[in-house]
Amino acid sequence: MKRFGIDNPFFGFMGRVGDILILNVLFIITSIPVATMGMSLSAMYRVTLRMERKECIYIVKEYFSAWKDEWKKSTEIWVIMLASGILLTFDLMVAKDMWSLLNVAIGALTLIWGMLFAYVFAVQARFENTVKNIFKNAGYMAVRHFPFTVIMLALNGIPVACIAFGSVTMALAVPVYVAVGFSLTARINSVFLNRIFRKYISEEIENKKDYETGFPGEKEARNADHARA
Repeated sequence: MKRFGIDNPFFGFMGRVGDILILNVLFIITSIPVATMGMSLSAMYRVTLRMERKECIYIVKEYFSAWKDEWKKSTEIWVIMLASGILLTFDLMVAKDMWSLLNVAIGALTLIWGMLFAYVFAVQARFENTVKNIFKNAGYMAVRHFPFTVIMLALNGIPVACIAFGSVTMALAVPVYVAVGFSLTARINSVFLNRIFRKYISEEIENKKDYETGFPGEKEARNADHARA
């Protein structure tokens, strides 16, 4: 009868699925005002990074604690990313019928934007630093760990691809993303991100336990000196 106990792998798997569902709902609800999406992205990555390290216990409580933790920096980053993303989208729409060299330049800038987006909110969630250095470190990691960056770019780009392919693929994608899509993407990305971040965090800080926001190990080894070590 042991296989029917709470330690059964099936129940463990279902518990993880439930956590992803809850996290996705939290992300969508807290992102509805749009202005709060930066906070929501950072909070989601804080939780998924901790889930990957098996340190996350209370999804809802930890999410909202992270959501409020550094709202100012998250919002500043989001404003920069949103404004630049809108500008690039406008440029792509205008330049599509123009000379090819301009398209290449805009395409390169769009690629850089996507690379930064793949890292910047996770870096903000994991490390303590200024907004300027968060962007610098995100760009540095994106280039240095380019194979992982390509994978995360592909995962993050799935919703855009679904929209680009038309109404049918978009209709199929919407229920998936409403249910689990955003949090599942962040959860998969966190597998790669934790591997990357470990290279920049010293053994002493990685093993240190703190209670910054009331959870065991909640101190996220957020030391700026280790972001470019």
